[in-house]
Amino acid sequence: MVKPKPIRQIMTDREKHKLSSELESLLGELPENIVDFLKEQSSSDGQMGEDEIEIDIDALSHETLYKLHKLLDDYLLEKQKNQAKAESCEMELLNESGLSNSSMQPYKASTKGAVIFSRADHSVTEQMYEYGKNLGLSFQVVNDILDFTQSAEQLGKLASSDLAKGNLTAPVIFALEKEPKLRDIIESEFCETGSLNEAIELIKQCGGIERAQKLAKEKADIAIKSLQCLPQSDFRLGLEDMVMFNLERIDLFN
Repeated sequence: MVKPKPIRQIMTDREKHKLSSELESLLGELPENIVDFLKEQSSSDGQMGEDEIEIDIDALSHETLYKLHKLLDDYLLEKQKNQAKAESCEMELLNESGLSNSSMQPYKASTKGAVIFSRADHSVTEQMYEYGKNLGLSFQVVNDILDFTQSAEQLGKLASSDLAKGNLTAPVIFALEKEPKLRDIIESEFCETGSLNEAIELIKQCGGIERAQKLAKEKADIAIKSLQCLPQSDFRLGLEDMVMFNLERIDLFN
């Protein structure tokens, strides 16, 4: 029996243009596997810098184009999943800690209120609201991290006191995704001797602190990006410095 030949996929000019646009929009964040694939297809003949890649989409075979398309789709899907996890953590963090009603309110209200009273455009008002919200989130997550990385003397309170009270802060929420045993220990209210220390070690081993650091940095980046609505000035630099000072609190004590 003669097997039918597989149907050869042909990428249209419109699909090529879309693929090229996607590549351009993702420059600077492409993962290593896609960068290596692009280097293999590069038309630069070694004449460009090590970090530069020149690709002629029209010169690539249809098979290569679809391989590249598949790599990009896989990367974007993974990126989407990671963003969903981060957003899920953010929502749980807001719900568990009450940030939406208390700790974050001064940041959101003061930045948005100041802009409203200055009679700025609505778009600027909303961007300053985003600045305050994300600075507040970043600040709270940094506090959550310090609760695990600083001593009682540095904190002015017992270390890991939030965890001892059963509060689910950012490092705990991230660790719970990987370690079901941690939830059992927390729900037991640390009734067994040494269970609090065991929970702290699980949070550290599961990368809860590292993922919380990443979340704090992401929110800080969004806060600074929100300031692009303002002209360059000492005032804007001061607002940027507030964001960076918050992140430096982690670096100073790690």
